[in-house]
Amino acid sequence: MKEEYSGRNNRELLIAISSAALFMLIGVAIVYAGIYVYNDIQSVRKNGTKTEGVILRYERRGTETINMKNMFVVPIIRFQTQKGKTVIAEGKADNTSVLQNICASGKRVEVIYDPLNPNNAVINTFAELWFVPLLAWIIGAGFILVPPFTIWRYYNGRKQG
Repeated sequence: MKEEYSGRNNRELLIAISSAALFMLIGVAIVYAGIYVYNDIQSVRKNGTKTEGVILRYERRGTETINMKNMFVVPIIRFQTQKGKTVIAEGKADNTSVLQNICASGKRVEVIYDPLNPNNAVINTFAELWFVPLLAWIIGAGFILVPPFTIWRYYNGRKQG
């Protein structure tokens, strides 16, 4: 015997759909941010110049809090342009637990830089080129796909129960 939906159930459904829509909008924003970062990095890869550089150190960025949740670490790299200018630039990755395992301070690395703006440089590693966009896309997809599935599963289970 199927239970008829009451006004309370309709309100619950409206709240669930509104919450899902909010999470989906956040997901779209996160995916868009990943696309923006990806396009910036790919522009440097496509139009940039490769050279050898060295990782000088890793520096903390963000706001320091008690539990350090808002902190991330970026590599500081030094390289010379084709014109012989020495540049000290900040890498793109804030996933340095991955990057630091691959590229320790003092290690020589291949750097790709924008000849028009040498401070716009990336270390030519998977971690530096792909980690941030992929992470944003995965998290964004979760925000987009999970809420509708959860609502469908919850209300489908209630109809059958």
